[in-house]
Amino acid sequence: MQALVKLVLEPEWEARFEPNSYGFRPGRSCHDAVGAIYTAVNKKSKYVLDADISKCFDRINHDVLLKKLNTYLTLRRQIRAWLKAGVMDGKSLFPTDEGTPQGGVKSPLLANIALHGLEELIMGLAPKFNMRDSRGHTFGLRDKIKSISCIRYADDFVVLHEEYEVIKLCKTEIEKWLCGIGLKLKLSKTRLVHTLNNLEGEEPGFNFLGFNVRQFPVGKHNSGSKSRSGLLGFKTIITLSKESQKRHYRKVAEVIDKSRGLDQATLIMILNPIIRGWCNYFSTVVSQKIFERLWHLVV
Repeated sequence: MQALVKLVLEPEWEARFEPNSYGFRPGRSCHDAVGAIYTAVNKKSKYVLDADISKCFDRINHDVLLKKLNTYLTLRRQIRAWLKAGVMDGKSLFPTDEGTPQGGVKSPLLANIALHGLEELIMGLAPKFNMRDSRGHTFGLRDKIKSISCIRYADDFVVLHEEYEVIKLCKTEIEKWLCGIGLKLKLSKTRLVHTLNNLEGEEPGFNFLGFNVRQFPVGKHNSGSKSRSGLLGFKTIITLSKESQKRHYRKVAEVIDKSRGLDQATLIMILNPIIRGWCNYFSTVVSQKIFERLWHLVV
């Protein structure tokens, strides 16, 4: 029944979802989101709001979600009944007054519907961008709106722009908007950084979906060129984040440790899908040296 409801809702909302929303959508992947980030920063260094929504699936406001669905009465009642059904833990039933049921077929779709409008919110901040920066220069409204990027994968998203003040304003407005649907940013995973330079003690670059996006100063022989003329002076490199490397190594080490009694052929058969799947995911970026180092550690 849930799969049937998903088939009813998905075509309608796929036609309405924002262009830079990539999570849990047919025909879109993590690599598409990372590719969009690369396109946004490849020619210019930018400030980044690297944000994560705290307990997104657990705290979505039901009334706001149902109002946003704006569907016919029978389907609305069915979805509301699912949302309010509660969760069984052993023999105890716990009420679900907020959030979407994790593990449900329709849950990712409902979460995407709840978060729909985030990109539109940022693009709608145009009047507030008509301000002066710390040097007294007036922001060019048309250029600033055009160059801002909001890329979201489920509850993880980044906002990129050349001006620090614009990023700070976006963070403030996003926090207000999230409060309206019962959500808030996770402070421990929300950072304001720059792709090229240190910012308030934070190292350049940011992590997104297991990848690390960062720009490095380079000489004229390695630097890309601007769209019109001149050299960029930096190179954008996307590689594996340190956390994803450590997580993969721990998983492989754990499998090897638990398989001490197995013969070599069986152990290799168990490890192959783990290593192959992980390598296929990260093979699209700058990963050769990291693959070689982890191969040396495993062998």
